[in-house]
Amino acid sequence: MKANQMIRWNRKGRKTIIPIILTVFCCLLFRVTVAEAWWNEEWQYRKTIHFDTSPTGADIQENLADVPILMRLHSGNFNFVNAKENGEDIRFVKGDDQTLLKHHIESFDSLEEIALVWVRIPSLSGGGKQDFIYMYYGNPEAVGGQDSGSTYGPGIGAVYNFSGTEDVKDVTANRNHGVEFSGGLGLPAVIGNGMTFNGSGDSFVIKDTTSLDFSKGFSISTWIKISAAMEHVPVITRKAEPYSLEVWIDQTKLFCRISMGEDKVYETEKAVDLALQKWNHILVTGTSDGLISVYLDEIKASYIQLPTSLPHLKGDLFVGSTKEKDRFFAGEMDELQIASVPFSEGWAQSIFSSQGPSGKLLQFDEEVMGEKGGSVFLTLLITVFKNITLDGWVIIGFLLIMGLLSWVVFLSKGFFLYVTEKDNREFISAYRQQKQIMDLNNGSTGFENSSLFRIYQAGCEALKHLVDNSEANLECLSSKKMTSFKATLERVLVDENKRLNASLVFLIMAISGGPFLGLLGTVWGVMSTFAAMAEAGEANIMAIAPGVASALATTVFGLIVAIPALFGYNYLTTKVRGISIDLGLFVDELGIKVDETYGRNI
Repeated sequence: MKANQMIRWNRKGRKTIIPIILTVFCCLLFRVTVAEAWWNEEWQYRKTIHFDTSPTGADIQENLADVPILMRLHSGNFNFVNAKENGEDIRFVKGDDQTLLKHHIESFDSLEEIALVWVRIPSLSGGGKQDFIYMYYGNPEAVGGQDSGSTYGPGIGAVYNFSGTEDVKDVTANRNHGVEFSGGLGLPAVIGNGMTFNGSGDSFVIKDTTSLDFSKGFSISTWIKISAAMEHVPVITRKAEPYSLEVWIDQTKLFCRISMGEDKVYETEKAVDLALQKWNHILVTGTSDGLISVYLDEIKASYIQLPTSLPHLKGDLFVGSTKEKDRFFAGEMDELQIASVPFSEGWAQSIFSSQGPSGKLLQFDEEVMGEKGGSVFLTLLITVFKNITLDGWVIIGFLLIMGLLSWVVFLSKGFFLYVTEKDNREFISAYRQQKQIMDLNNGSTGFENSSLFRIYQAGCEALKHLVDNSEANLECLSSKKMTSFKATLERVLVDENKRLNASLVFLIMAISGGPFLGLLGTVWGVMSTFAAMAEAGEANIMAIAPGVASALATTVFGLIVAIPALFGYNYLTTKVRGISIDLGLFVDELGIKVDETYGRNI
């Protein structure tokens, strides 16, 4: 690239880069605002959580009431450092900043920095972005606050998170816990942990209760994953002669069957095709007037209108099997919700958008501090440090060792050059005042750190040796002896230059190796972040930003090591170069003076 082209590019680059840098700096500087209103001063931090029901978000066009929404908290949208280790201090407050909302925590892992929290939203407006709530945290003294029984509104009879490892528990206030349980729990699923059915006996039973009265309608919502096509297996069934409700999978087709006695069997169209090896959200609803609907991933895929109103469906519910235990479901299940009211299409969209990995419904604002909040800059540093992985810490460890060595070299070498220059000045002043060449070599002290004095001493010793170690017998030196004398001075000069440049290689290693080690950590960290994002199936900037920030931390450490080493190296080499020039001039001066005094042309 030509010089004038480089100048044009640099000017253009500055016009583009400088405003960006200033903008980023201002955002970091003023990112924390003081809230005008604060629910409780004992809580130090809060976040505003917006609900996007517009077409660009969850696209929910109807108003909803008492809907339970899943809050997926992770390092991208929540600062776990500022909350209690178990999340007990988390509170959710309505937009009026006064009304507490019911919530419960399904899981909270401050080490992995991921949490699942369910919140009951009193009202959710459709087709807009105006609704929001506050999430407060940062109170070490706070305890309790959870109320799983009240998180779910009226009509929701049973909810199973499958978060346990031994029993199937209903988290609603109805406590319709599963019985006759057989299956696998504790395996990762679409939300938290799920249940695995082996297809040959695994199932559980939900006993018939008044909270599961389907006379006014029903809703069955769950996430399932199947690995292969299956021949007519049940997902959930309920049967009490002469009526029955059955949700079946035939091959990969999902459908609902309602039996109302002999020869009165009605099935929805087998138009719902489940994806293999993928989590599918299914919702089956029935209204009191006999409209049966089947949803797949928030889309209404099939329905049927019964010729009469919905029959009185009662009896135990069998999950993963029939009442006769002759057929069994094979696959995985997560978040089973059973209601005695029909969910609407908007409700189906709210379930899918909040529970699924799309993340279109919720938007988290930046963290805001109250009067008792701490330093955000320190908080950001702590957050970054907590996100640094083991391989990143290994690289940072090497960088810290390299940086420590570079500082030791810089300080020790700087002091060495300082005392060398000081003694050199004192020696050269005394040298200029002497009458005879070797006057300073006889018992002179005070120049121990002078490199000039060491050359001078070596020259005097060589001169004595050339004249048989006796000043009384000094005679004119031949050209061969003068050459030998000057060679001695050159050898000592080389040794002194080596001493002056010793250990500077550590600064060079820090300058050149620090940024490359940091870049290695960054590239490796970004690769790990994207791999984890692919495995989790959640693709949004808030999820990957902390991981990338922690990866970039290695580059920051690399630059922190390299930049001071660069300035220190330039400073030291300038000092060394000046002393080396003085040494070279002194060697020439001493050689000329000896030649003029003792030399001869033979």
